[in-house]
Amino acid sequence: MIIFPSESQTLHTIEQRLRELIPARDETIFEAARYSLLSKGKRIRPMLTLATAAVFGVDPLTALDPACAIEMIHAYSLIHDDLPCMDNDDLRRGKPTLHKVYGDAIALLAGDYLLTFAFEVVANANLGREQRVQMIKTIANRSGAPGMIGGQVIDMEQAGKEIDEETLLQMHEGKTSALFIACLECGSLAAGYPPTPLLQSIGRELGLAYQFQNDLLDTTVIPGKNAGGDAANQKQTAITLYGAALVKEKVQSLKHSIQEKIKQLPNQGSQLAALVRQILEGS
Repeated sequence: MIIFPSESQTLHTIEQRLRELIPARDETIFEAARYSLLSKGKRIRPMLTLATAAVFGVDPLTALDPACAIEMIHAYSLIHDDLPCMDNDDLRRGKPTLHKVYGDAIALLAGDYLLTFAFEVVANANLGREQRVQMIKTIANRSGAPGMIGGQVIDMEQAGKEIDEETLLQMHEGKTSALFIACLECGSLAAGYPPTPLLQSIGRELGLAYQFQNDLLDTTVIPGKNAGGDAANQKQTAITLYGAALVKEKVQSLKHSIQEKIKQLPNQGSQLAALVRQILEGS
């Protein structure tokens, strides 16, 4: 049986690998990329990738480089989200956003660099050729127009407009769920197992629950974050459609569904189940 490292050990390993993949260099593009990528964060996505690999009985570090690649894509998306042409945020994780420090052009290019380098990282991972090819396809699809970028487009186009439930779910499934699904899929692929509809369903519901909780949190003051940013930008959220009380009910329903589905995985989901509980209690 694979023993999953403690959370602190896993986080340390992820942080160390990210620093190794983009070492410090006296060049602006690398300084800017490291500024955002290495900012203190929960590392939810790489943790999910490693935990999924462990569920299928392999050393979770088998999936370390793909996990770090997904974190790079997440970091790039945040850099671009914060730009004045998008959400125009001044703070990210308690620090000035990248464009506030390096300017809009360097922030844009640093995001571009992280996105493109992520695929190089997967291509060079110590995995079989077919595993790497499938991961590249998966990550490209989940982070592209069918997934994350498509969800962000809906987010921008719906600002200031009324939104219906179908569109809201499509937006959140793209913006948030798609990359969560990619984590579970890549963890499964790293273990040598093709992704299943069950894993994809868990990722979808986890992304929705996580996003709904973040929509609730956006109405409160959180240190290091611009509170009420969605409202200021006239963004449509679960709160604007359902109201806070119903959103809380939906989160509880999603949590129950996720827990029941994880039990169907090998070893009842083992460390993945514990990690998901922690994510949904702490987001």
